[in-house]
Amino acid sequence: GTFERICQAIAPHLKEGAIVTDVGSVKGAWVARMESLMPRHAFFVGGHPIAGREKSGVEAATADLFQGNRCILTPTAQSNPKALKKVAALWEKAGARVSEMDPFDHDQILAAVSHLPHLVAYVLMETLTHPKIAKKNPVQFSAGGLRDFTRIAASSPEMWRDIFLLNREAMVEMVDLYQETLEKVKKKIIDGDGPGLMEIFSRAKSVRQKALS
Repeated sequence: GTFERICQAIAPHLKEGAIVTDVGSVKGAWVARMESLMPRHAFFVGGHPIAGREKSGVEAATADLFQGNRCILTPTAQSNPKALKKVAALWEKAGARVSEMDPFDHDQILAAVSHLPHLVAYVLMETLTHPKIAKKNPVQFSAGGLRDFTRIAASSPEMWRDIFLLNREAMVEMVDLYQETLEKVKKKIIDGDGPGLMEIFSRAKSVRQKALS
């Protein structure tokens, strides 16, 4: 990948005690790979600020982008404690709330709360292009629900293609879980099971209110 090539290019030029970090959305085995590319006198610390929006590039930057948002660092047994502390201090200076997490746990959790929502948003918009519905031009009749739900489908397709493929194992697991839940809801609709739907929707509403209020 691009970051691996960058690490290979800069490694011979890193000074004693140099620290390399990243802002990538996928960690897993990549962190170990990056650590292996570092010379003995330099250190790598994986990082992932959870502060993205659907817009990308320098033009989308704001002074308070990281303020109050979480940044996950993904140290391993090979991580240098002083380097880890310095990277944490850097993000705290930027206003972020720093957490530490195992790289593979990071990928599984982010697949659930970030990567899957993006996939669902893309797939919903793709579904609206199906000939059965597209010929009726349904989007012209949409209101806040579709706009709010699919805002993240305006994100960079190239970036999310790469994220899905790099995190494919966790993504496939989450897609399977999502399909399982969707099939459960579909069956309750087919069966006319109002109480069953109410149970699922009420539980979902409660979880949403507690977690994101």
